[in-house]
Amino acid sequence: MSATAHASVRPARRPVVSGLPTIQVVPSPAPVRGFVATVIACALIFCAGLAIVFALNTAMVEGAYQIREQQVLLNDLADTRNILDEEIAQASTAVALRARAEELGLEPATDIRHVDLGQGVVSGGSSDSTE
Repeated sequence: MSATAHASVRPARRPVVSGLPTIQVVPSPAPVRGFVATVIACALIFCAGLAIVFALNTAMVEGAYQIREQQVLLNDLADTRNILDEEIAQASTAVALRARAEELGLEPATDIRHVDLGQGVVSGGSSDSTE
């Protein structure tokens, strides 16, 4: 191989840059007022979120008070029912029923009869009669 073959393989010389390259200032793609609008929007969203949280908290507290009032009312009604059940139990005893019947002027039955609707027979009493 000769020296001329090597010379064709070499790249061409680069031109020498003289002086400093020029630098230009490129304006930013986002204007300044966009930043301010974003901050205002975020602040509004934050305030709206706080307002919603406070409203929900107030509603939950109000609901808790209503539930408590209803539970107190339910307990009062349960106490009243228990008192009435006790009064009914006391008034339903044989002694109490007899005393109340005597107050009303009722007398014990002496002649008790039984009706058999299937056969159409009345039985019992002083004389067993069929009607």
